Amino acid sequence: MNAGLIFDLGFHVGQDTEFYLKKGFWVVAIDANPILIEEGQKKFADYVAAGRLKLLNIGIGARDEILPFYVNKVLSEWSSFDKNIGTTRGDYYVIDVPLTSLRAVMERYGTPYYIKIDIEGHDFMAVQSMQGTTDKPRYISVENGQAHQIEELFSQGYTKFKFINQAKMQDIILPVPAKEGASIEYEFPFGASGPFGEETDGEWLSREAVLQLSTAYWGNPNRDANVHGWFDLHAKLLDCPVGVPV
Repeated sequence: MNAGLIFDLGFHVGQDTEFYLKKGFWVVAIDANPILIEEGQKKFADYVAAGRLKLLNIGIGARDEILPFYVNKVLSEWSSFDKNIGTTRGDYYVIDVPLTSLRAVMERYGTPYYIKIDIEGHDFMAVQSMQGTTDKPRYISVENGQAHQIEELFSQGYTKFKFINQAKMQDIILPVPAKEGASIEYEFPFGASGPFGEETDGEWLSREAVLQLSTAYWGNPNRDANVHGWFDLHAKLLDCPVGVPV
């Protein structure tokens, strides 16, 4: 594992990649939308030139293949390989995008310290595509935090979890001194994934405890994101080195 490397799956407009770079980490950022990758190349040109950032225009899935990707013309964050997600929130167009497994990306670029996964419907598939790797990231986060995601991560050796409300991300204040990477002042924009690793809020929970929180949230018949928020699941693999900024 490379303690100075982070994977950003779901680069979008780069709000998370920017945070990781400022923290001092090297980043491999992935997005299926070629326009977002082109914009990222311009926005982070200095980091790209310095070799600190690699931007990959691919999708992450179970295997090497080419699939249709549904690009939302207005709300780019809702673009998806999942037709139901990509076509139900406004006008869209379709492009073909190559996919590969997360395992293959790690074999090429190295195992990162942390992986953020927010790829609209392919999150679980991305986690599954790590199966069989003996060298895994210390930390990983996935959107939603549903029971099947918890069980899959647990089956791959992740034993500590946090179920974090993303609606409160703009209120986060980073610890001083830093617990991950360099100490920086940073305000998280709306939609950002926020802190990772030991800078995430709250105590690490067991599989059983986080399943109770997830089940209560997703099983609530009156669940409303505007009221109850929306969540990411963070998972921790024990007995790995601590992250080191470059």
